[in-house]
Amino acid sequence: MKIALGTHSMIGYPPVIKQIPSSKRRKCIFKWAQKKGFDGIDVGDWWFDFYTAEFSEVEKLKNELLEHDLELAGFNCLRKCVTHPSVKERNQDDLRRAIEVAKIVRPAVVSISLSLDPDADSINKQQNDELSMSPTGLSVSPGSSIQAMDEEFHEAAEFLAELAEDAESADVGVALELHHCSIADTSQSVSKILSIANHPNLSANPDLGNLYWAYNCPLEPWHEAVERLAGRINFWHVKNLHRVYIPEIKRSFFIQAPLDEGDIDYRWALEKFVSKGFNGYISLEGAGPGDLFAFATRGKIYLDELISDINSDTGIGCMT
Repeated sequence: MKIALGTHSMIGYPPVIKQIPSSKRRKCIFKWAQKKGFDGIDVGDWWFDFYTAEFSEVEKLKNELLEHDLELAGFNCLRKCVTHPSVKERNQDDLRRAIEVAKIVRPAVVSISLSLDPDADSINKQQNDELSMSPTGLSVSPGSSIQAMDEEFHEAAEFLAELAEDAESADVGVALELHHCSIADTSQSVSKILSIANHPNLSANPDLGNLYWAYNCPLEPWHEAVERLAGRINFWHVKNLHRVYIPEIKRSFFIQAPLDEGDIDYRWALEKFVSKGFNGYISLEGAGPGDLFAFATRGKIYLDELISDINSDTGIGCMT
């Protein structure tokens, strides 16, 4: 297994949403990640726009990584719903472009979230007001599997199979991320899409944090999602949370926590995944309050310890 630094919060200092880092800024982060022992970088589309960048610019990014002994672990394609009429054409074009670029620079995985942007026109004004802070912890989740028609699952699956087939020629994997505000917001819906697509190069990215904060009360326990998706994953986004439910307003709020302190037991989850053959990248994407670099360092140390335990006689079977 390898550990990647996700670029979710590495967008500025202090962080500024959608602030694209300069080459100089990227190199500072890469130097830091190299020092901390990360194996690669999981590049988000908001951090580096690989949909519109020239091939030469993407190759420059990869060369910057190689200069710091880092791999291009993945492309993270966020909010790329491929079935909603208002966004499907643009998102499908972006994802095809992501695969085209990936075939040149060859990340380990292109991870795709089918989440629906809160600004999509099917969401009414009241929901938009509720979602202004965060599209999580509500009783209703826009773009969810609960609201989806069966045709949407088939449409999404067929498109993902097309991408997986194209990427396979360059030995690049495609992963469907379990993500809130999407038709793939539970392990059951992820499994359904994977089964319909039925392509060996399409796997799951079981982001348990996304499952946990998708609704005010999770639709399924996170450990059931682990059981269901074990054996079907090749790439894994990790973050941890504390859930605080406010019954008076029927809403949950979430506090990001270190991997070893939140409500999700990552030791148990990793042992279960490894027991079913997982040996891919773990992408550390969650950042907590305060010093995000210290937070990421702590997560890296914790994951190193878990992997070491699992590879020793204190691992699988001893704690599950």
